[in-house]
This record gives sequence, C-alpha cells and structure tokens, in this order.
Amino acid sequence: MLDDFIANTLAQVDDLAELKVSLVALRLLEGKLSPVPFVTESELMAHPAIRDGLSFPSITLRPALQRAVARGTLLCASIGEGEPRYFANDAIGRRAVEAIQMATAQPERPTSRSVELLTRAACEIEWLEGIEAYAPAPEDLPLLEEYLARGYTEEEIIAAVRAALRAPRPKHAPPRTLRQALAALDARPPAAPSEYYRVIIAKAAPPPEEIVNLRERLGREPTGREYDLTRMATAMFGLRAVLDGLKRVTRDDGVDVEALIPLLAEREEAWLAMQRAGMGNEAHLRELVALYESAFGLPPTPTVADEMRLLWDEVSDLGLWRSVFAYAAGQNKRSWSYVKKLLRNPSPEVFAPPPVNEIAQLAFDEYKRRVNRTLDARIAADINALATQIGDTARWTAAFDKAAEANALRWDYIRKVLTNSVQTKRGGTDRNGRRGETTQRKGRSYLRPQVEYTEAEREAARERARQRIAGRRNSSGDAA
Repeated sequence: MLDDFIANTLAQVDDLAELKVSLVALRLLEGKLSPVPFVTESELMAHPAIRDGLSFPSITLRPALQRAVARGTLLCASIGEGEPRYFANDAIGRRAVEAIQMATAQPERPTSRSVELLTRAACEIEWLEGIEAYAPAPEDLPLLEEYLARGYTEEEIIAAVRAALRAPRPKHAPPRTLRQALAALDARPPAAPSEYYRVIIAKAAPPPEEIVNLRERLGREPTGREYDLTRMATAMFGLRAVLDGLKRVTRDDGVDVEALIPLLAEREEAWLAMQRAGMGNEAHLRELVALYESAFGLPPTPTVADEMRLLWDEVSDLGLWRSVFAYAAGQNKRSWSYVKKLLRNPSPEVFAPPPVNEIAQLAFDEYKRRVNRTLDARIAADINALATQIGDTARWTAAFDKAAEANALRWDYIRKVLTNSVQTKRGGTDRNGRRGETTQRKGRSYLRPQVEYTEAEREAARERARQRIAGRRNSSGDAA
C-alpha cells in the first residue's frame, strides 16, 4: 500500500496534514490481519503521529481524511450510526465499500435497476406484441435480477426480448411473457460473465468456501442474489464471521440470506461498542494500547488487548511496560509474545538508557562484543556521560584494546584506562625520566605513569573505529 502511494500519489500531495494522515492510515491498514482491513478516526486519533503531530487534531483530522478520500488514497463507507470506516483504495477496499453501500441503501434501491429494466422490457413487449399493457408476472422481477447477477447487461436483455418477439405472434395466441422472451439467453453466455455465472452457472471456477457452506444449507445452488449477498458479507466482515452468521440465519424452513448482512453489522457494532466501553473504563488499558501502537505502529488485535488486560493483573508497573515496549521497538522485535516474555522476566538491558551519540553507540557495541556481558543501566549511563566528554573514537578503541591485552576486560579497568589517557599531565618525572601524575598514598607521594600512545598507534585505533562504525551503518541499512 505504502509503495503504491509513494510511487503514484505522493508527488500530488501538497498538504502536510493530508500527508501525515495518509501515511499513518496506510501503515495501520498494512499491519492489520483482518481480511477486510479498515481504520476509524478513533484509531487514527490514538496514534502518536496524529495525536502529537497534527495541530488541533480533533479539528484537522477529518478534513485531512476527506482530502485523502477525494484524492483517491482512501475510500470511506459507513454502517449505521457507527464511525465511518476508511479502506485502502485497492481491490479489497473497493469491494468492501461497494458491499457496504449496497447493504446500507434503502430497501427499494437494490432493485431499482431491476424495476427500471422491467419497465423498459414491458414497453418492448407491448410494442412488439401489439397489446395495450403488459401485466408483469410475480416472477418477472426476480428473473431480471437473476440475469443481471449473471453479468448480462440491460442492452443484452432488451436485445434478447426484441429478437425473441420479432416473429409475429400467431393469431388468437396469448401474448408472450418475459420468461418466454428471455429463454434464449440461457443458451449463450453474457459478454462479461460475472463471478456468479462462472462459478454457479458455467462451473468454470471452484466455489468459495462460504458459497459451499451456503449451498449445503440451502440444499440447492444459490440464486444470483443469494450469491451476491453472501459474497458481500464476506467482503465486509470476513469469512469466519460469515460462516458463523450462516448458522444463525438457518432455520427449519430455509436460510434467510437477506438477514445475514444486518445480523453481522449489528453484531460487529455491538462488539465495537463493548470494546470502546471497556477501554473507556480502564485508563491503564488505554495507556497500554497507546504504548503498543507507538512501539509497533498498529493497534493491538482484540485477542492481544484481552491478554494485555489479564497481564496487567500480574505486572501493574506502568514504568516497566513503557521500558519493555521501548526496548522491543529498539531491538526491532515487533512481537507481542516477545514483549509478554520480557514483562514477566525483564532483562537488565530493558532499563539501560539508549546511547546519547555515535561515540556512545560505538562503546555500547564494543562492550557487548568484547566483554560479552549484558549492558546494565549503570554502565550504560556511565558510558553516556563519558561519551559527551571524550569524542575521540581512537581513545575509546585503544582503551578496549589495552584492556584486552591486559586480560582485564571489565568496565572499571576500561574506564580507568580511558580517563587516565585524557588527564592533564602533572608533577615531575619518574625514575625512568617519564612524566606522570603525582598521587598521594599513606603520607608519601609517588608518580603514576601516564598512558602514552604513539601517533601510529592512535592512527591504527582511529582506523579500526572508522571501520566498525562503517560496518554498523551498513548492517543497519541492510536490516532496514
């Protein structure tokens, strides 16, 4: 979704609010596991990039969404009095919006096309049969809906009526009906066959799972309208919900397919209302959901939200939750199971502060690689403090090298070498003629030799540091 937006639409967007909303909405849609993903204004408002990134988000969010819809980035549809749903403008989103619009239209609207077509066909029959008025039979309207569902166009249907009635009616014979006029259509396929025609009539494609289930419950092949309603429901609510809904609309006298979409819409709205009410009454859960979204870029699924609610009873330290989510995001471990494991058994690294600059990052990496120990919070804070004072990567690398040569890879030793290398030279010379720092011990003074490096050693250490930084940047780029 994002790749398509960047390639085809990004250059046209000249409004910052629209750009932010479009990027966040597409990222949330991309991360959802639902077969028909959508986002709402509430979800977008809860995202940090919208909540903290838009000026007056409660006012500017909806206009930005409207601009994204007008540009064709997103599609919008509403069910009942619930929040509008925003879909990606792809095949799944277009099918879902079309299904919602047809399902939520007024009762007469789905058949308005059939009624208008029936009026046209009746006029043709009256003219060709030479009668004053054609009285439509009860079966005429469902018959037209069936042919339309197969993919026949209105012009194909009218042409079939004209072709069938072109020959004069025998004298004293009753006027021919619409069914008689359209019988010839059964012998030839439509110019653009629909999915229903290919699957049910021509049997040129395997039926979807929900249609197989419907056919078993009906005990016969579904009609075009039954097929379309079931497929619309799948586009709107997903396969699992439709299979469960078909059980509930199956009665002793048959399957009420007309009740399927209203039933699923009512159930989903009730579930969303329950979720909103539950989250509204639990302030800590709202905070946990916000942490999840900020760390992983998408809202938790209902199952994860329930697990978070239960885990809160075990771990009710909000600070620990914040540290664990931040650590998981920093490690690129975007997994709820990983976060859950850390919450129950937190590692010392969870509480370590992040590196303050590139020098600190180098030191963190060198410590983990050479010392082969967990970098706890105290050492990380000490490294950060020194990294702001000592900006020469060669000195840091040389300190680790010297500790390795002395077989003393401990932070206290590394720190001692590092700080001694930058102390101001004071005092006289030792007995070997080397200058050092005068130190007092038990009432007498002695000279502590200062660590000195040749220019060649310094240059070699700088080169090793440059290579490590370049290698880390390359590995980060590959990971991204």
